[in-house]
Amino acid sequence: MLTWVRLDCKVEGEYNVPFFTGSLIRGVIGYALKRVVCINPSYKCEECFSSAECAYYSFYEEKNVFHPYRLGVKLEANNLDFSFFLFEDAIETMPYILASVVKAFEEIGIGKHNTKMKIASISENAHLLYDGKEFIKNREDIRMFLEIDSFKNACKMEFIMPVRIKQNNSIASRELQLHTLIINIHNRYRQLKGLEPKGLGYKVHGEIVETHLKFVETQRYSNRQKTTMNMGGLMGTLRIKNLDKQSYIYLKIGEIIGVGKQSVFGLGSYILKEER
Repeated sequence: MLTWVRLDCKVEGEYNVPFFTGSLIRGVIGYALKRVVCINPSYKCEECFSSAECAYYSFYEEKNVFHPYRLGVKLEANNLDFSFFLFEDAIETMPYILASVVKAFEEIGIGKHNTKMKIASISENAHLLYDGKEFIKNREDIRMFLEIDSFKNACKMEFIMPVRIKQNNSIASRELQLHTLIINIHNRYRQLKGLEPKGLGYKVHGEIVETHLKFVETQRYSNRQKTTMNMGGLMGTLRIKNLDKQSYIYLKIGEIIGVGKQSVFGLGSYILKEER
């Protein structure tokens, strides 16, 4: 149904950790990734002869698509530890991502002062892959596969990062609709699987019986647009009852791939907990 890997990266060093680390981490890894993979003498992506096969272009430059990866970060963290999720065919780019993570933090450095940090370890789906000095040789392929045989029709969604999703032509700022969440996950899932766009094909059953959400503002600085951009969204919990199996499956998928806008930065992350 869905294939992915999660790279858990431990970072050591002194740094004034910002409220939201997703933009900082994604930016420096992207800078390193371009250095690792670019073979264009002009170093420009516009009309590049290799863009169709380029991991950097797919992850950072391609427009109007759901990118095949996302970060896992926390707000108000006391360190720069993060996770890097790769989905489906993008798993093949993992060697480039690993090289880019080490290059980004240890060679290029982060922030405006290019502060060098140490990658203490990288684990692939909880199995040690890099020990801070070298990569583990002869490792096994330990990709994760999501397959769901049973389901619970009552659950709680706990949003651990702001979710930015459009409802009624604007970013939701007070409440979330179950149908909107399911549609967003459905569309992202189909694109990650390389499937053609298609309607949901069934009526969502389930009701949100309890809502505890608040709007949390966060920002990032865009080097491309040379401006600060707001990236606020809703955080908190939803309790859902009378959920149908297909919608439950989509919510389990969303727990892995994220939901809403800017999920590549780590937004839209949630935990799904089953209830009686």
